[in-house]
Order: sequence, then structure tokens, then C-alpha cells
Amino acid sequence: MSIPEKEIKKYNTLIYKLFNIVLSLSEKQQQTLLKHAEELFLQEKREHIRKAVKIPVYYATYDRVYSNYIKNISQNGLFIETQRPLFVGEEILMTFRLKGFDKPLKIKGEVAHATRSGIGVEFKNTSPYLIQIIGLLVDRMEE
Repeated sequence: MSIPEKEIKKYNTLIYKLFNIVLSLSEKQQQTLLKHAEELFLQEKREHIRKAVKIPVYYATYDRVYSNYIKNISQNGLFIETQRPLFVGEEILMTFRLKGFDKPLKIKGEVAHATRSGIGVEFKNTSPYLIQIIGLLVDRMEE
């Protein structure tokens, strides 16, 4: 099945315009644009809505313990602001508190994606009960 010539021209025109806009931006503006584009791309792939937060988190890899902030959270994962180089697939153990839950949560996770600004972590081996509790607490959060 071939793409109609009209569609190809429309696509090429769009790419040309986007390319020219990006080239006219400063390096800082290009970096900001890239960050927003990455966030939009990831939003489209998400199954659950994430809420913007600033929650202290401690997390450990096999050899180190780190302290940073959770930037956003959903029922199935979170994003940690960090400059630490962690790798996709790396397992971590996180400890953090959510408003409305008395005890600190200790949750295993796996790095699902890494950017210059941090890591996206998917919860792993977490009980369905705890996932449900996190979902309820996240739903109640204000952004």
C-alpha cells in the first residue's frame, strides 16, 4: 500500500517547518524543547495519570544509597529527579512517604527510562493491595 503523494508533501512540509523552527532556537531553548518533547512522548505511553509532586525519596542500588526527590507519581511508578547515572533495567529499592499513609513505603522498582533530568521507575513485585493504596493516595493528591 503506497502513501498518496499529497500526504507525503504534507508530511515533508511539516518536517521542514519544524526543522527550521528548531534551528532558529538557542541551544538552551532546544534543550527545553527536547525535554518537553520527551515528556509528551512518555505521557502518551502511560497507562495511569501521574501527579506532579516533590516527595523526598531514598533509593538504593546494589552498591549505593541515594537521596533525591520524586517529581511525579502514579499507581504504577514514579519519576525521580537525579543526576546519578542509573541504567534502564537496573533494580532499585525505594523508601518514601505518601500523605494519608502512616508508614513509609518500601517498594522495589526497575528503571524504565533514564533522561538527563532523572529516572522513570516502574514498581516491581509489589502487592496488588499496596498498588491499590498508592492509586487511591495519588488520586487524592493535589498538583
